[in-house]
Amino acid sequence: MSPPLYSEPVIETPAGSSVPDGPVNILLVDDRHDKLLALQAILADLGERLVLAQSGTEALRCLLKQEFALILLDVSMPILDGFETAALIRQRQQSAQTPIIFVSAVSDSETHVSRGYSLGAVDYILTPIVPEVLRAKVMFFVDLFKKSQQLKRQAEERAQLFREQTARAEAEASERRSAFLAEVSQALMTPLAVQEILAAVAGLTVPQFADVCLVDRAADDGTIRLVAWQGSPAGHVSVPELIADLNPIPLDSGFLVAKAFRSRKVQLYGEIPRFLDEISPHRDTNAGCNRLIRLGTRSAILVPVVRGQAVEAVITFALVQSERVYVSGEIGLAENLARSVAMALERARLYQAAQEARREAEAASHAKDRFIAMLSHELRTPLTPILCSASALAADPTLPAIIRDDLQIISRNAELEARLIDDLLDITRITQGKLHLSFSPVDVHRLVLSALDVCASGIERKNLVLTVDLGAGSHVLNADEARLQQVFWNLIKNAIKFTPAGGKIRLRSFNPDPQRICIQVADTGIGIAPEMVPRIFEPFERGQEMNPEGLGLGLAISRPIVEMHRGIVSAQSAGIGHGTTFTVQLPVASASAVSSAIRPVTVEGIPARAHHQPHQWRILMVDDHADTLSVMQRLLRRLGHEVSVADGVESALRLAASEAFDLLISDLGLQDGSGHDLIRRLQQQNGRQIPGIAVSGFGMKEDIAKSRNAGFAAHLTKPVSSEVLKATIQRLLAPEA
Repeated sequence: MSPPLYSEPVIETPAGSSVPDGPVNILLVDDRHDKLLALQAILADLGERLVLAQSGTEALRCLLKQEFALILLDVSMPILDGFETAALIRQRQQSAQTPIIFVSAVSDSETHVSRGYSLGAVDYILTPIVPEVLRAKVMFFVDLFKKSQQLKRQAEERAQLFREQTARAEAEASERRSAFLAEVSQALMTPLAVQEILAAVAGLTVPQFADVCLVDRAADDGTIRLVAWQGSPAGHVSVPELIADLNPIPLDSGFLVAKAFRSRKVQLYGEIPRFLDEISPHRDTNAGCNRLIRLGTRSAILVPVVRGQAVEAVITFALVQSERVYVSGEIGLAENLARSVAMALERARLYQAAQEARREAEAASHAKDRFIAMLSHELRTPLTPILCSASALAADPTLPAIIRDDLQIISRNAELEARLIDDLLDITRITQGKLHLSFSPVDVHRLVLSALDVCASGIERKNLVLTVDLGAGSHVLNADEARLQQVFWNLIKNAIKFTPAGGKIRLRSFNPDPQRICIQVADTGIGIAPEMVPRIFEPFERGQEMNPEGLGLGLAISRPIVEMHRGIVSAQSAGIGHGTTFTVQLPVASASAVSSAIRPVTVEGIPARAHHQPHQWRILMVDDHADTLSVMQRLLRRLGHEVSVADGVESALRLAASEAFDLLISDLGLQDGSGHDLIRRLQQQNGRQIPGIAVSGFGMKEDIAKSRNAGFAAHLTKPVSSEVLKATIQRLLAPEA
């Protein structure tokens, strides 16, 4: 058995050795003066001496000059951070056992917490700090420090009154108690489950403080149940054998542990035989009454673990082998152990509550994301037949011009509605911090020309004069290609929208220095009032009241995308009627990334779009939305293709079993399965790869990736125009045309 935590014989404490009332030193270490003042304000009412240090080096100097009961140490400090400072403190013998509580704002890294505890920290507090919790923790360690000081003084006084050997034994026992408390406190910082904490305290206190430790908890059925135990390995006590025939103990009974639960006070039984009369009436009715007797217990301490108004558990410390008995002086140690357990249980409760709150928040966030995605899908789906029908009929030369003009208006507004849906989704992702970018080397000139090509019809329709001067010599970036193209598309569409017919738009690029590129979109449009320029990138700000079209989200989306590329976007205007210039400034990529990204481009005004003789293909069209299916069938047949239609997975598979198709075009959300299931089963059934185009109202990156992983060659987001559909079919089936 380990040496006792109390020397024998027990010597009465000489008069005048009470716990010191004077203030003790507490060292507060943080490189920010405002945080030191905040800690000082929280702890001022404790009446202790607060010493402030603004660096690890200053803290070490303070430790050389005086002793501290506790160190509150910030983790993130320049030159010498909290972990390095703690390591140096532990290397010095005088401060090796000084309790350290780390204070940090880093909440998502278990590595930081583990490292702190590995350096001997007794706690790790995350900001923002709850003042009551911090004061309670500090008071606990100040109390431990004062008790330690008391024990040291008692040892010194006893050295003067008794023999040197007795004084030395008590001093050694005092040190063992302090080390034991520190060990228990530190060990209980790690487990975060209730059962683990209770099992840990039982294991830690045997044999240092008890031969046997039992931990009981109250159950919901009004009984007390033994939940953890530890018996001294060196003894002859078998705790499992002891509890094999035990029944739960009634909470309202006269058993010692039941009394401890009800009284909420520590109970000292110096000589168990004295209490046999109290226990014996229950021996025959419940075997649990004689646990201590069957252990051969000589002495016991029962201490309640109180948290708030509830008794979480009762810990029984029993001596069965030692010749000594517990005395009143050991009640304090038992109470300190119980307080450590209570703090650990509270920490576990807070941790579990935080975990549950995080799970609920994540579930709510996922539910909201799913709702937004589903809402987007449902809004997009009816736009597809509108856009396809209108765009196809608008290109029909047999219709009167006025009818085609009306159809173009319908088509443009359907596209605008889809764009508004995309913008609302993007602004939601941005405000929630959920917009994620994938970076790769990209030729920014190619992105500008691609965006310009998308906007070509708008330029032609308003008869705008376009000038393109892409003169930058360094024009390769590390960027998210799709998102950066979206920025240029927004800026060009903005210029087209606010420039009257016959006006001018100029696109140019240049390198202000070798590390940067600037892309400018300038127009001769209506301009921006000077007071509106600072707000033009805010959501729902449109800047020009004379043109209320749109929600004003394009620029609000563009700015954070540019900033996520470590760039800047700005607007300049001389005022209303003087046009506007938007400038995007971005860092260029390193030389090693240039060769893989550059592809030759030709700039001659608006890039020309090729027209090829269409092929005739056999197409399987699948969608459970009847209007979409009907319109897409007519559109594809008008383009010269043979089209078979199905409204679900099984009907599509039956058609594919009897006919050979060149292409599958399928919605993803079908009544009897998904488009992903369909293309997988279709390829297994036919034994060959059939090109597929997924058509869906879900258009996020993960949706596109899921479609490609399932086997689709392309993913189109609803609504789909006839031009986009035609170009995609051409790219997949006749790329050489």
